[in-house]
Amino acid sequence: MPRRLSIVFLVVVALMLATSALAFAQTTTVPAVIQVPTPGSNVIRGQWDSQCAGQTITVTDAAGIVIGTGIILPDGSFVINLTRPLLAGETVTINGACGPNSFTQVLGPIAVPEAGTLLMLGAGLAGVAGYVGLRWRARK
Repeated sequence: MPRRLSIVFLVVVALMLATSALAFAQTTTVPAVIQVPTPGSNVIRGQWDSQCAGQTITVTDAAGIVIGTGIILPDGSFVINLTRPLLAGETVTINGACGPNSFTQVLGPIAVPEAGTLLMLGAGLAGVAGYVGLRWRARK
């Protein structure tokens, strides 16, 4: 009888170790790194833990509507193709799960590009240069 108990005890310990090894293999504490998209973009790219390969990443808009999904590749990278382009000023939420760990990251508001900033700067510098030229000629 004691021999049978020791065999049962060894089997139970082996099962507990196998279960904890599987649970440990599916956990991650690595934060996701997501590139900030631009307005009009249909794609969101990022990097997460390679242990999470095969898991699904979901993107939802402010209303909670799913606008894209993607799969984590074996190297940990993911590409999410969106069903519509992102709008300027929009906020989106990206969710992913890996075992008991998950991440939720809010991107936004998506930056509004400034039109013609360099053109305005160039025009301002040209005006200053013209004024300096007039002052220089008046001095002579």
